[in-house]
Amino acid sequence: MRTRILLGAGVAVLAAVIGFAMYQGSSQSGLSEAQMAARMEEAEAAFARTDYAEVAEILTELSEAGLPLAQYRLGLMYREGRGVEIDPDRAIALLEDAAAQEWTAAEDALIELFLERAEAASEPSEEIDWLERASRRGDVGATAVMGSYYFSGTGVERDLARGLRLLTEAAEAGDVRAQSNLGYAYSTGTGVARDDVRALHWYQMAAEAGMVRAQAAVGLFYETGRGTEPDTAEAVRWYLNVIGEGVPGISARLGALVASGEIGAEQFPNAQVWVLDAARAGDGASLRWTEERADSGDAAALNALAVMYETGEGVPQHDARALDYYRQAAEAGAPEAQLAMARRFAAGQGVTQDYVQAHVWANLAAANGAADAAQERDVFARFLTPEQLAEAQNRAADWQPSQ
Repeated sequence: MRTRILLGAGVAVLAAVIGFAMYQGSSQSGLSEAQMAARMEEAEAAFARTDYAEVAEILTELSEAGLPLAQYRLGLMYREGRGVEIDPDRAIALLEDAAAQEWTAAEDALIELFLERAEAASEPSEEIDWLERASRRGDVGATAVMGSYYFSGTGVERDLARGLRLLTEAAEAGDVRAQSNLGYAYSTGTGVARDDVRALHWYQMAAEAGMVRAQAAVGLFYETGRGTEPDTAEAVRWYLNVIGEGVPGISARLGALVASGEIGAEQFPNAQVWVLDAARAGDGASLRWTEERADSGDAAALNALAVMYETGEGVPQHDARALDYYRQAAEAGAPEAQLAMARRFAAGQGVTQDYVQAHVWANLAAANGAADAAQERDVFARFLTPEQLAEAQNRAADWQPSQ
C-alpha cells in the first residue's frame, strides 16, 4: 500500500520544487515566471500562518495558470478539506491535470484516492471501476486484484486471457497474490497449458515472500515431485512453516509421512497428532500406525482411537468401541480420556451412572492437567455424601496407571 500523502508537509516542500514547477515558462493566465514565484511565496506565507483559505485562493489562480505543483497541492486541499470543502471529484480533476504534466506525486495521490473510493464503494461495479482506474495508473495491488477478478469472473465477465495478462504483470512486479494465483493457473491448466515447472516457480516466489497458502503448495510439489524431483525433507520444511496457520490438510500430510516411515515420529513431538489427523482424513496407513501403538498400550494412541470411534472420523462410528478405548486410555494415564470417562460416569453414557467414579476420573484428569477437569470434579462433588467424597479421593490417591 502506498504511503498516504498528507497536505501538511510544510512550506519547505513548496520552495524545494518551485524551480521545477516553472518548467513550462508561460501560463494560460499570462503570469510570468517571476509573478508565479511571487504568488507562490505568498501562498507559503499564508500556509505558515495557517490561513488555508488564502492558500486555496492563490493555488486556484496558479492552477488555472497551469502550474502542476499548484494543481497537486490544491488537489490535496480538496481531498482533505483544508481551506475548501471536501470535494473528491475536484481533487481528482486537479491531480489528473498535474499528472498529465508528469508530476509524479500527483500519480501517487490519485491512486490513493482511487483505492479509497474503491474501498468505500457500495456496489461491486463501482469498486471495480475505481480499481480499474488505479490499475491503469500503475498500482500493482489493484492490477493483481483486477487480474484475479477477470480470471475468476468475480464482478466482471470472465476473461481468462485478460486476467492472466494482469496477473502476470502484477506478479512480475512482485505482488505475492498474483504470483500465487499464477501458480494455481499453471498447476491446474486454467487458461494456459498446464506447466508444473512454471507453477512451482510462481508458487515458490510467493512462498519465499511469506504467503502461507503458497508455502503449502510448494511443500506439496516437493512431496509429490511436481515440477521438481521429489524431496521429502524440503516438503517437510515448507509444511512446518505453515503448520498451525489454518491451512487445511497440512497436519494430515505430515501424519501420512510419519505413518509411511518417510519421516521419523521421534523427530517431532506432535507426530501422533498429525497421524491422527491423517487417520481421520481416511489415510489407511495412519490408522494402522495408530492401532499398532494402541495395541502396545500407548495412551495417546488409545485416546486417538477413542475419539475417532466416538466421532466416526476415519472409522465407522461405534460407541462401544469408543468407550472401550477411552477406558484403556484413561487407565494408561491419558488425561483427556480420564475426563471423558468422568463425563460418561456422570451422565450414565454407556455405563451405570456413578458420581464416585466420575469424581475419581475427573480428579485424576485435573491432576494431569486436563482443561476444565477441576471445575467438573467440583460439580460432581455436590452429588456426593461426605463419605462418598472421601472414598473418591482415596481411590484417586491410590490409583496407578496400567502398564
